[in-house]
Amino acid sequence: MAVFDLFDSDGDGALQPHELEELFLTAPKSPFTEAFSKELARRNAFGGLSLDAFLSEWALMTLLDPTCSMENLLYIGYIGDLSSAIRVTRTRRLDRKRQQSQRSVFQCFVFGPKKSGKSALLDSFLGRPFSYHGYTAMTDERYAANIVYRPDWESKKTLVLQEIPEDEVSKLFSRKDSLAACDVAVFVYDASDESSWNKATKFLVEVAGHGERTGFKVPCLFVAAKNDLYSFPLAIQRSTRVSQDMGVVAPVRISTKWGIFNNVFHKIVSAAEHPHLSIPEIEAGRRLKQCHRLINWSLMIISVETAVAIVGLAAYRVYAARKNTSS
Repeated sequence: MAVFDLFDSDGDGALQPHELEELFLTAPKSPFTEAFSKELARRNAFGGLSLDAFLSEWALMTLLDPTCSMENLLYIGYIGDLSSAIRVTRTRRLDRKRQQSQRSVFQCFVFGPKKSGKSALLDSFLGRPFSYHGYTAMTDERYAANIVYRPDWESKKTLVLQEIPEDEVSKLFSRKDSLAACDVAVFVYDASDESSWNKATKFLVEVAGHGERTGFKVPCLFVAAKNDLYSFPLAIQRSTRVSQDMGVVAPVRISTKWGIFNNVFHKIVSAAEHPHLSIPEIEAGRRLKQCHRLINWSLMIISVETAVAIVGLAAYRVYAARKNTSS
């Protein structure tokens, strides 16, 4: 990105706080203040943003406030057509029908009960070490954005994690379109705590039900956090059964304390790229699908019977015409 290289005056591959100030000198205020963006994107030891971190934070700004993003493009001297600066992709519903997403930026909603490890997951996504300072309750939504890349992918992907506090889940579902901006949902639970698993499963059922009622179905993944602790009794059996019953993959087991992640962020992006897979089904959805199958089967039977009747009528007319001719 030319503007990044232009303002990276010391050539260290990162925009330091004073270089970011110079970049947005012509703007009313910088959208990338250190106090604000340190919670959103990965910064180096000196508070600087690498190119990947800079692009991640810009993608997050565009996701949350497209108008602000375009305004800041003008402020920093963008001379191209603004309509070409932001790519408009097809709807997620159409992506699901096409069984493939064209997006390069994916938004993931992170659900889970208190003390399940949601914040630790976001911290690890930004490259932060495990914190031993104990639990701090989150009362507001929190974001973390970063680049995710794998050699077999054609391009880098930007993943935005949005942590949903437990107390805000009911408020989220009060809006019909609350899942419209969600590409994939993750359900984090403490693998050593059975009540944490039960709550995460409850959230999954609520998301699945809301998606079935509104049409905003999303791929879902379980994340079994704190895998460094002993699992509660029958944890693997229960999680396997629920995953199979609801049609989602088995939980991804991680330990932020030990730095074991089992490619969880790659798996989140892969689920978002294939929006027709890993969509959970609850009983109501299964009944509706069975009803559709019965209707389609009935229509097929009617069509076959109609075709047979038409062929029979045509054959009878030919037979009658020949009989009249011969007589």
